Amino acid sequence: MMNEEQIALPAELEMKSSTGSPAIAADVTDESRVPQIPDELSILPVRGFVVFPGTIVPLNVRRPASIQLLDETLPHTKVTGLLTQRDETKEDPQPHDLYHVGTAALILKMIRQADDHLLIIAQGLRRFTLRKIVATSPFIRAEVDLVNSISPPESKEWEAEFRNLRDSAARLFELTPEAPEQARLMILNIATPEQLADFLAPNLNVGVAQKQELLEEVDVEKRVRAVQKHISAQLEIAQIQEKLQKDVASQFSDAQRRAYLRSQIKAIQHELGEAETGSEEQVEQLRARLKEANPPEDVMKQAERELKRLDFIPPASPEFSVIVSYIEIIADLPWKKLSQDNLDLDQAQQILDRDH
Repeated sequence: MMNEEQIALPAELEMKSSTGSPAIAADVTDESRVPQIPDELSILPVRGFVVFPGTIVPLNVRRPASIQLLDETLPHTKVTGLLTQRDETKEDPQPHDLYHVGTAALILKMIRQADDHLLIIAQGLRRFTLRKIVATSPFIRAEVDLVNSISPPESKEWEAEFRNLRDSAARLFELTPEAPEQARLMILNIATPEQLADFLAPNLNVGVAQKQELLEEVDVEKRVRAVQKHISAQLEIAQIQEKLQKDVASQFSDAQRRAYLRSQIKAIQHELGEAETGSEEQVEQLRARLKEANPPEDVMKQAERELKRLDFIPPASPEFSVIVSYIEIIADLPWKKLSQDNLDLDQAQQILDRDH
């Protein structure tokens, strides 16, 4: 099967390179540090993900046309164009099957694992748009135009937005178990809003089309705000999950502690010779009598509290007998039994005169 696909990465934070460690390229907004990008690029179609400037990604290459592209292009230039497929099921994509905005990438390393299987490590450099298709066989070549991002002027508000995105992302990485340990430090060391947005965008828990929209957004302020919106949503979900996990763990721990303490109390009572056979049976009988008497809800709750106390009181204790008597009285009261009242005052007077 012919296929280029990204090496399996975590679902929410796809940060791992082929070595399992996060990677980020140098600040590609610095023109002096970006390799020369030719006006004409060989186009390597990718599917299922979007490559952004400033990131390093591992790619499995299996399509014969793509392998030929690398074999013929790399001896001349290490820079190639990465374009995402609109329909990832296409096995032989044509130019109209690809998005027209992609990322020029530097091939850092190529490992030939088999005749029909290459592993490459690519570093995203700059956004580009297709200007003209030069060739479609044996692989796509195109003239391209590099895209320049538009950044807002420096201000306190813009600095606050940048810091808010950086702090939110760092917090999300803390709450994501599968995120690499170095990820948070990496986030805090990113120097520019554009680089931070491009680093976070491919790791958002959104679809390919939404990531492509972020790649095509040239306004850095809009791009940062869009990424912030997605990060905030993921962070809220992560915080709710953390709270639920803590609540469940706390409840489970309390139940375990109570069960352990009860077993220890019973063991101590047994060692002291205070435990008597039949006490548990007596408690169950009292509970059955209460249920049959069917007292009001508030009375039943109080009676249940007293019954639970019997688990901790030695049967030989006077308090045990007091509680048992209390429960028996409640169980014997006619809570649901009614008699018909006789309100004849003349008859009452006759009975009173007769008896007194």
